[in-house]
Amino acid sequence: MKTKILAGLLLAGSTMFAAPRVSFGIGFGAPVVVAPPIVAAVPPCPGPGYVFVDGYWQFVGGGWRGGYYRAPEHFDHFDRHAEHFRR
Repeated sequence: MKTKILAGLLLAGSTMFAAPRVSFGIGFGAPVVVAPPIVAAVPPCPGPGYVFVDGYWQFVGGGWRGGYYRAPEHFDHFDRHAEHFRR
């Protein structure tokens, strides 16, 4: 009796995964305009500590924002906590 119940549960459990895998889909949409790739050379660094920020597409202005060098930042106000983090 136990083997019949076990066989029935096994058969019922295995049929859960035997569902047909069929799907249909229809898509609508406007053609997407892809921006052309931008090729630019990185200018020489103006000095030590400068970091080059890559260019990017602006959503607001709708154009290319060219890369630029950012001046080094000075965080002197964090130096008072430097001893706290030293080991």
